[in-house]
Amino acid sequence: MDAQEYYHRCARFEALHDHECEADPVRGRLIEWEHAFTESGAKLNEIWAIVPICWLVHRGGMLNKEINQWLALNRATPADFDKYPKSKAAWLQKLAYLNSKYGIPNLSTQKAPF
Repeated sequence: MDAQEYYHRCARFEALHDHECEADPVRGRLIEWEHAFTESGAKLNEIWAIVPICWLVHRGGMLNKEINQWLALNRATPADFDKYPKSKAAWLQKLAYLNSKYGIPNLSTQKAPF
């Protein structure tokens, strides 16, 4: 993931432009990787389910798990959903709900979806 440019920018800012990114004031690191989902009580370590966001919207007080899940679900492929048959229907339902709430992000260009 570290080799992919996507994981070095704040996905939430790229999609919504709803904040000014801030780095961790102690470590100075700007981007952190947030696990948007858990499965069977453990963090879901799938590339689509890990969302790069700045410190401010991760640990800096502006965390919105719903937005991170919206970004993650829109990156998942049908094959990704098929790997988790027990969660698939709930995830697809949540994807439809979140897309109706936030829109469908254009993740190929990282521009605001609206």
